[in-house]
Amino acid sequence: MTETAQPGGDNPAPVPTHADGLPTGGKPIIAARALAAPATVNRAARTVEVVWSTGARARNFVPPLGLITEELDMSPAAVRMDGLRGGGAPVLNTHRSNDARDVVGRVLDARIEAGRGIATLQFSSATDVEPLWQRVADGTLRSVSVGYRVHRYMPIQDPVAGTVHRAVDWEPYEISVVPIPVDPAAAVRGDGDQMPTAAAIEPAIPFPTSTPASQETLMPDPATETATAVPPAAAPTPAAAAMPAASTDANRGAPSIADAVAEALRADRERNAALNTVLTASRGLISVPVGDALHQRALTEGWTVDAFRSALWDAMLQGAKPPSIPASPASPAASNDDPAVIREAMAEALAVRTMPGYQAPQGSTRHAEFLGWRPSEMVAELMRARGERNIPRDTAKLAERAFHTTSDFPLLLSAAANKMLLAAYQPANPTYRQIFLRRDFRDFKPHRHLRVGDFPNLVALSENGEIQAGTMSESQELVALTTFARRIRVTRQMLVNDDLGAFTDFAAMIGRRVADFENVTAYSLLNGASGAGPTLTTGATTVFATGAARANQASAGTALDITNLASGRAAIMKQKTLDGLPISIGSSMTLVVGPNLELSARQLTVNVAATQTGNANIYAGFVQPLVEPLIPSNRWYLFSDPMAAPVYVYGYLNGAEGPQVTTGPVSGVDGVEVSVIFDFGVGAIDWRGAWFNPGT
Repeated sequence: MTETAQPGGDNPAPVPTHADGLPTGGKPIIAARALAAPATVNRAARTVEVVWSTGARARNFVPPLGLITEELDMSPAAVRMDGLRGGGAPVLNTHRSNDARDVVGRVLDARIEAGRGIATLQFSSATDVEPLWQRVADGTLRSVSVGYRVHRYMPIQDPVAGTVHRAVDWEPYEISVVPIPVDPAAAVRGDGDQMPTAAAIEPAIPFPTSTPASQETLMPDPATETATAVPPAAAPTPAAAAMPAASTDANRGAPSIADAVAEALRADRERNAALNTVLTASRGLISVPVGDALHQRALTEGWTVDAFRSALWDAMLQGAKPPSIPASPASPAASNDDPAVIREAMAEALAVRTMPGYQAPQGSTRHAEFLGWRPSEMVAELMRARGERNIPRDTAKLAERAFHTTSDFPLLLSAAANKMLLAAYQPANPTYRQIFLRRDFRDFKPHRHLRVGDFPNLVALSENGEIQAGTMSESQELVALTTFARRIRVTRQMLVNDDLGAFTDFAAMIGRRVADFENVTAYSLLNGASGAGPTLTTGATTVFATGAARANQASAGTALDITNLASGRAAIMKQKTLDGLPISIGSSMTLVVGPNLELSARQLTVNVAATQTGNANIYAGFVQPLVEPLIPSNRWYLFSDPMAAPVYVYGYLNGAEGPQVTTGPVSGVDGVEVSVIFDFGVGAIDWRGAWFNPGT
């Protein structure tokens, strides 16, 4: 990426160059300017003000989207700023985070102003930080870069750049001092508050740098990734829709995925550095605006260095005429010989062959070719598709090669497990979801939830009157995520024996098992304290209780009949918000019973064609029965619409619903571990929207 130079200063004198844009002697033109300390540096406090992002477009490798053109939305509504505020966010050295000494300071304050992210950085007084601080303080080191997680993309079409993935929900969490930034305008702030325009930014010569140990500044949070198998960097697969938030941790993936990502990032950085060198050499031969426009297109559209040099040459020959710009490089369509295509078809074949009832996606026929193949034969075919010539015939040797870090076999297992798991999980519909409200979690910290009436009530505004300030009551009820996981090993012996039965059984069964686990976890909370539920912080009383504090439980257990059902509905409708208003219970309620009361519940809620009012079921259509075997004895509950008056909530990490599949090597053993990780939270936040009767 380009390094931003401060505006102003004298222009360098013209340097004699050859026709190819290089100066005499083959050296690129270097803009000579005196170093000056940035005006925002405070040496006593060891602070400096920086622009950490302007949202500039850049090429980025993002699993599972592949190589994309990414743009950061810098509107305040799109950026979650909590991570940079409060003085806790770190300042890192080139995004490295492998050692505590990589932290060189902290972010004192951060804000978004006029489409730019601005922050005040304070550097440590430690001895090993001093050389870096001196470079920042004297103006030698000016560039910064932000580390961030993307929770949601929105694809947009640009007439020049094509498809651009705009991050419309993203979260910065660290700022790094770097030699070469991704965003050309991300730099230490100097005199005044005005940053140079695009035409005024003069890229300097990039000096060599090693690939950072952490690439997090270019990667979305693994929490926004899906469990979809990641294509290799050699053939990235574009996404047709916005990428949802997800919870998979990048470090949990197979080594081959991490290697592919690192290689793609390294190649892209090398290409961008070469583009910078060519652009700098062209200064003085073409106008700055034309050169910058061509350079931006080369960065965003992935031009080769030769294509960029050719476009600059055409622009120089045409002078003031519009330059001839080469067409954007076309992305080749994936062929049937593509290893990613073959691996996907093999994963479908494993799922179809081992999971009864599994249906391959409509229009997918390639998997039929591999239905009768053994696992060892699939390994050999994937090696052949990668261009390997010496493919062993011996099954034992094939098994050894299958577990190398460059093998496609771990990705094949992950893709097959994911297909079978989701096929079993998605159709499952745990009954608790009908009475619990879904609210997802950004992280693993306890989350507070607003209750009914937490927003202040509106008051009348007289003519020329002042709008009165209200206060938001803050709920004391906290709900947090819990991580659940299981794993199974696929060993060399299993592959030699062509026996993946344990793996396929695990993948096919775990989806339904996870759905059942959700249901049991939710109803265990509901059934606590003999049906009264957990104890809430507010009032230090269980969710359901008799008396004025709650008034949402029958004083004594009664039978489920029309009279007691009416009493329960009336009790919910009499509940008040924090402002003393009746709660909105929605258009219908749900009657939750166990197997013992199924007959009574259905008789009370079924439509009856009656000729007399007294013979009709007056609650038919207003009360829906829900029969759950996990409700013991003769207990019964009434729940209002959870969207109107939530009592219990549940959620997943960043909207990544359901279990996530990852693969990784087994330490000291030839094999692969297939892990299923499930982040799930459930809890109670209020009592007003439900009624409980212990029954008789």
